[in-house]
Amino acid sequence: MRAMAVTSYSQPLSEVELPEPELRPGHALLEVLACGVCFSDVKTSRGHMPFSDELALPHVPGHEICGRVLATEPPGEFEAGTRVVVHHYSPCGRCARCRAGQENLCTNLKAWVGFTHHGGFAERVVVPLDRLLPIPDSVETLRAGPMTCALGTAYRAVVGRGQVTAGDRVAVLGLGGVGIHAAQIARHAGAEVIGIDRSERALAVARGLDIDARAADDAGVERAAAEGFDVVIDNVGRTETLERAAALTRPGGRVVGVGYAQGQRLSVETPRFVLGELELVGSRYVARDELERAIRLVAQGHVEIVIDAVRPLAEVNDVFAQLEGGRLVGRAVLDVAGVA
Repeated sequence: MRAMAVTSYSQPLSEVELPEPELRPGHALLEVLACGVCFSDVKTSRGHMPFSDELALPHVPGHEICGRVLATEPPGEFEAGTRVVVHHYSPCGRCARCRAGQENLCTNLKAWVGFTHHGGFAERVVVPLDRLLPIPDSVETLRAGPMTCALGTAYRAVVGRGQVTAGDRVAVLGLGGVGIHAAQIARHAGAEVIGIDRSERALAVARGLDIDARAADDAGVERAAAEGFDVVIDNVGRTETLERAAALTRPGGRVVGVGYAQGQRLSVETPRFVLGELELVGSRYVARDELERAIRLVAQGHVEIVIDAVRPLAEVNDVFAQLEGGRLVGRAVLDVAGVA
């Protein structure tokens, strides 16, 4: 089986031949049709994740998987040929967070597809049956994979954690793979939305989606924030953006953190935090039921999955270079099976 794998953290991904994945009880064998590329894939491939020292190499990244069911065990759980996407967390179901219904915060994941377990930068993959979500016919295959992370993460940040409702004023910091979709979801929820980014390309794409997009240094952002935003979603996760998010939020408002990086911190003066009743909320990935609702938004035409580039699997290192250089808007997708 052909795959693009991490063989060394100091080297680009290498094309390798791996044994065919073994179908086992409670799992499905998928033909990978396409796989989105997220910056987390870059961090996994560079050895910049908390689990990197323990990860066995070669390792196949890729967590935004769109596949076709080839077989299931037990047989017949999904009809062969069904198009699906993969929710890439496989929770233990036993820890305190799982018992509380917060499976996205599981402290003992059984599998983390594309991260600690082989992912979608390969021709086939075996994944747990309960992690599969069928794709509506109206959703294109090449746009489906990013729904699992770029869209799902945005949905939880806006709806689940941000609790955005009609009439709210929302600022989205960073219009990348998650932010460009978060802005659309917030707008569909009935909010007044401003997207903020440093990239002229990202701003142009957002404006093409009828989002009020402003440059990071646009004085109009500060004027728009004179009364403060109800919710500010930070997709960048740097100290300076988190501090700006707090500054843009009204008294009693909410900062939702999505982006993160080692060594970055959020610092807020205690009077602002306490007397201003500022809410600081983290948002991690997405629950399965939230992902199902997010996918319906795409199927019904309310949110457009933004794809900047479609490349063959063998060109994943070029995609990584584009991501690291900040040259992509939305997502790049690897056409693993030659769908296009």
